[in-house]
Amino acid sequence: KTFTGFITDASMNTVTVENAEGTFTFSTMDADKSEANGLLLGAPVTVDYTGKLKDGAAATKIATDPTYAEAVGKWTMPDPIAPEGVMGVEIMVEGAARSINMATLVYTSWELQGEADKILLKGQSLGNGQTIDFTQTGMIAKTADGNYTLTIEGTGTVYTKAKQ
Repeated sequence: KTFTGFITDASMNTVTVENAEGTFTFSTMDADKSEANGLLLGAPVTVDYTGKLKDGAAATKIATDPTYAEAVGKWTMPDPIAPEGVMGVEIMVEGAARSINMATLVYTSWELQGEADKILLKGQSLGNGQTIDFTQTGMIAKTADGNYTLTIEGTGTVYTKAKQ
């Protein structure tokens, strides 16, 4: 059987998943976690399990969307005004985002776009006495040398993911 939803809690041997049907905690002791991608809070997840759908049910496999795990982190580029500094966006679990050294482009949230390696970034552009809400599409790619890039469509902006 399968239960899909979003991760609300995870520990060494359990994962708690919520959807419209409710919230259930699954035992992950003997589960295949090869596609779990770190079990990050807020990640969309599919849990294969045996027995009845109840707290403590044994998961046989846990899989999350790999784009979610790839997106979480600090994405920066050199600051054109202060080349020794950087600017960019920090993408956090549970859909939160914040700008890095950018006072007029304020990132507030993000979500999966529904397509592999694509995310939507949301925020506000501040300037000249007005505030404009924006949504940007970001494309995540892995370079030949193993680094991740986040290209903001239509802007020419390319951020590089900071190493953990």
